[in-house]
Amino acid sequence: MTQIEETLSPQRPEGPALICFNGHIHTLDKARPLASALAAENGEIAYVGDSLEEARRAVAPGAEELDLKGRTVIPGLIDAHSHLLSEGLKLGRLDVAGLSKEAVLEKVRRTAAATPPGEWIVGQGWDQTHWPGEGWPSRHELDEAAPRNPVVLDRIDWHSLWANTQALTAACLDGRTPDPSGGEFLREADGSLSGIAVGEGMWPVWNAVPPESEAKKLQALMRAQKEALGFGLTSVVWVGVTMPDLEIIKKAYENGDLKIRIRALMLAHGRHDAQYYAAGGGPVHGLFGEKFSIAGVKIHADGSLGSRSAWLLQDYADRPGHRGGHSYSDAELLAVMEEARDHDMQVAIHAIGDAAVRQAVTAMAAVLQRRPCDHRWRIEHFQVAADNDLSAAMELGIIPSLQTVGLMADLDMAEERLGPEVAKRAYNWRDFFKRGGVVINGSDGPVESVNPFEGMYAAVTRQNLAGRPTGGWKPEHRLSRWEALASYTLWSAWSEFGEARKGSLTPGKLADFVVLDRDLMACPESEIKAVKALMTFLGGALVTEPRAL
Repeated sequence: MTQIEETLSPQRPEGPALICFNGHIHTLDKARPLASALAAENGEIAYVGDSLEEARRAVAPGAEELDLKGRTVIPGLIDAHSHLLSEGLKLGRLDVAGLSKEAVLEKVRRTAAATPPGEWIVGQGWDQTHWPGEGWPSRHELDEAAPRNPVVLDRIDWHSLWANTQALTAACLDGRTPDPSGGEFLREADGSLSGIAVGEGMWPVWNAVPPESEAKKLQALMRAQKEALGFGLTSVVWVGVTMPDLEIIKKAYENGDLKIRIRALMLAHGRHDAQYYAAGGGPVHGLFGEKFSIAGVKIHADGSLGSRSAWLLQDYADRPGHRGGHSYSDAELLAVMEEARDHDMQVAIHAIGDAAVRQAVTAMAAVLQRRPCDHRWRIEHFQVAADNDLSAAMELGIIPSLQTVGLMADLDMAEERLGPEVAKRAYNWRDFFKRGGVVINGSDGPVESVNPFEGMYAAVTRQNLAGRPTGGWKPEHRLSRWEALASYTLWSAWSEFGEARKGSLTPGKLADFVVLDRDLMACPESEIKAVKALMTFLGGALVTEPRAL
């Protein structure tokens, strides 16, 4: 038993006996795609079919019975790419998402008026691409709004930040500070810092922010769990987990507060993976009643399009001479992947630009062709790719880990950043299927909305929440409703080697399911984003406040 396993104890799944009947159940099991009744006991599905009497015989006498009154049921949803703790922290911080620059500054101004001098103001969500004619903001604007407080506001994509002068001073940054490898400090005409830090340039500022206490992190994790379960999410893949995060997770499960299923991918960038390996760590599964596993590593290859830090093969159309940046040399990336393979860890690599995708695919091929296995390695985001790199990835069995919800924010910006020719190779979801692959889906929360029904809406319509553009952007790459649902259930379960335990409503699998307010597979497309989870069951136990059926 490794040092990691000694601190985390496995438990068998538990759950009450429950019978649900008179429902419209989409099982995602091709052997029986539709049913009207299911029974659960000891955390597992005991029966799926159309007979209430058979459901009763499948479990012990005295089981609770729930009349679904014709409501739709789907398998518990899986967010395949989440930053769970960060989502909870965001819910307790200054939220400036979707606001104009003037509204952001006004919100900072009001917050500063109620905040003691010297105390940090931390927020997230601004997006300068939605400020027509404004471009990047500056530190001087935050200085005016909060003259007595250091302020740092994360951009919506997490790949750049906006800081005022006090925050830069606290981070010991000024105009003489050189740009770091893999990052950039935007500057004014005289060479002084503008207040925008990109990529690796963000870390000095974030390192100056006082860390959250363990108590606040536990509270944040509970906020994130409540939100996720409320959306019908019963499992998340938490990418970028740190060693301190493991302690928070352990305490939350041990005290009984944490119920959602978590698959952890350790953060490679920052060497938390090395600390984990040094503790004897490899894959660990089935902990806390099959609720927690440590399974792989998350690697960052580049940044984002919105911050112009995604690594491209050609110059940005709206910034000639600039191609973004990369986090690793080819040799460094290969070494990180080799180490993961040595420890039987799954690899998930953030690669948005086509140069980053090429680097990722090349490194993966070098490792996996020398040492083949059932790897189920993943490329996160996979937004822009050259045709030959996409084909090579699918031939290797690499899994595209998408966040279709992000298209809603990007569709107005992608062509401006990439230019019309490169944009033809961007967000081409159906190309994965044409080459024999499948896709998995997640939110990247707190970067995008955690609501999986908004993600499915974007996948099916390729429109934003306002219904633009008419007919969808590049509609030939829309997913069907079944594919969109499978990307959050069946295929995501398979991507984490969990196909025998979840992803469909099949006897013997975990009793994770969701009762919806309407039929996701039949309602008008425009209503998919408005679907509500009325009840979420995890292991057969209700884990949300019930809504009226």
